[in-house]
Amino acid sequence: MAAAWLPSCRGVVAVLALGAQGAVLGTRFLASAESRAHPHYKQRLLEADEGGTVRTTLFGHGWPNAPHRTLRTAFVEQWLGQEARGQESRPDEPAVGQTVIGGQAMPVLRFVGLPPNGEASGDIDSMAQLAGQGVGLVREIKPAGQIVRDLVAEARQIISQRLVGLMHPE
Repeated sequence: MAAAWLPSCRGVVAVLALGAQGAVLGTRFLASAESRAHPHYKQRLLEADEGGTVRTTLFGHGWPNAPHRTLRTAFVEQWLGQEARGQESRPDEPAVGQTVIGGQAMPVLRFVGLPPNGEASGDIDSMAQLAGQGVGLVREIKPAGQIVRDLVAEARQIISQRLVGLMHPE
C-alpha cells in the first residue's frame, strides 16, 4: 500500500497501521499560513463540512477526463450533470477572472482546473476550488510547521493509548 488520502490524525494512524507508507494531507495544508491559495478559497475550506465537496470532471479545460474533488460552490452546482461542457476546452470560453503565474498575468477561463492563488481576481467561486473529502475537519488556518507538530503529537497519543493496548493485552 503506497499512500492514502486521509486528513485526520486518526485516519493517518489507521492507514499507517494498515501498511500504507504515507497519507495525503493536501487540503489541510491549503489552509495553512504559508499556502498561496486565495484568501476566499481558504475561508471556503474552513466553512465546508463533510458534504461540501463533489467528485467531478467539470474543471477539465486543459486536463480532460481527470476526475477531481472540488468545493460545492453555486457555480459547481449549476454545472453538475453537464460536466462534458467543461471537457470541451473551447478557446472562446469566457474568462471568469485572472491570475499571475511566474510573474505573468493570465486570464482564468471558465472550467480551467487552476485553483485560485493569492493573486487571482474576478469570480473566485467560479474557479476550481479543489478540496478532499476531509475538508470538514479543517477548522483554522495554522502555520504548516504547527500542523505537522500537532499531527505528530496526536498520532503519538493515539498510538500510545490505543494501539499499545492491542500489542500488550492486560
